[in-house]
Amino acid sequence: MLLDMTIANFKSVRSAQTISFEAVRDNRFPESKVVAVNDKLKLIKTAAIIGPNGAGKSSFVRALEALKGIVTAPEETANPLQILSGTSFAYSDEKGQPATIIIRVVLEQGDETLDSTIGIYTLVADREKIFEESMFTMVGRSKRLMFERKLSEASLLLDDADLAYKYRFGKNYRGEKKRLVAKVDEKHSFLNASMAKGSETTLPLYRWIDECLHMVPMGVSSLSEKYLISQLTEHPAWVKQLTNFLWSVDITDIRDIKIKDGRLIFVHTNVTQHYASYFSLESLSLRRLCLVGVAFFESFIKPRTLIIDDFGMLLHPYVLAHIVEIFEKSNTGYGSQMLAVDCNPSLLQPGLMRRDGIYFAEKNSESATVYFSLADFKYSKNRDKTQAQYMNGAFGSLPILSEFCFVDKNTDKEV
Repeated sequence: MLLDMTIANFKSVRSAQTISFEAVRDNRFPESKVVAVNDKLKLIKTAAIIGPNGAGKSSFVRALEALKGIVTAPEETANPLQILSGTSFAYSDEKGQPATIIIRVVLEQGDETLDSTIGIYTLVADREKIFEESMFTMVGRSKRLMFERKLSEASLLLDDADLAYKYRFGKNYRGEKKRLVAKVDEKHSFLNASMAKGSETTLPLYRWIDECLHMVPMGVSSLSEKYLISQLTEHPAWVKQLTNFLWSVDITDIRDIKIKDGRLIFVHTNVTQHYASYFSLESLSLRRLCLVGVAFFESFIKPRTLIIDDFGMLLHPYVLAHIVEIFEKSNTGYGSQMLAVDCNPSLLQPGLMRRDGIYFAEKNSESATVYFSLADFKYSKNRDKTQAQYMNGAFGSLPILSEFCFVDKNTDKEV
């Protein structure tokens, strides 16, 4: 499970900003919406980033995409860091400084006799080289170094110097060291290389990034259809589950879903007639609902952290809220999570989400994105008017609107 993530100098984010799934201790917030890792740590099932268009809500999504792409890149990829092209903060006084991405992940939940294990991974890089990479673990209150690599001072000062790294390994690191260090260049992650060599230390964190961190696609590409086909082929019973899911949001004319010649076909039926339609010809909202539904099903049987950008795109506010309720209610066994990123204030309706799981995004005077939690504001459980308060500007993070008139250059007059 994802504990928190911090990014700096990444897209619209300048100074370090953190989004956390850690639940605060407040008896006004529902316990049914959290997962207990141990007696002292509880994590939120569903978190959200809300704010106006262009506020930088999606910067965290892009950072997670970049991290996953770099860490899980195939060995033959020449430069995985190219995914960071154009991501550094645009208004920085110091151009070209590296981006920083830090995640903390629960690797082992523990029990009454064993403390939970939290992995901490840091990546500092630009599109040409990694400046710093490290992995630590937290067991109880003890922070233990697994590995750390930092670009040497000579390499930082001289652009034409042969790049060299200083490595440190903790006594608990298990895996190849000296020979591997010589093989990993400045464009590839040590986490990836050590996992490929069978390191017992890095494998759990790599698996979480590779398997558990799921960036749910928009639904417009062929990859979306391939994902659905693979999941429905592996789990044939999910066809019925998916039609039931669609029925639950009032899409009641789809009676069957078939796979033929590598394509997904929806069978629509009314009282007397039926017709078939390819996935690619269906509405974007239907395609998106199918992707969300199947991603949910997977998270109900395996541990998953779902990241959904533009969560409410083309969805009715009532449908959006109902989908959150489905995830909260059905997600009971594997500690899966969801981060929803959206403009839609319907996520603020009373009782839908915990206040400590809601973050607002807005731009400051430097045009840099800042994030702040709804839990930082005063709250009365008996008089929850959060949605109305937000729309009235109580928390900020609203668009500032002004008049607009189109000027016809041929007449120089406003239209």
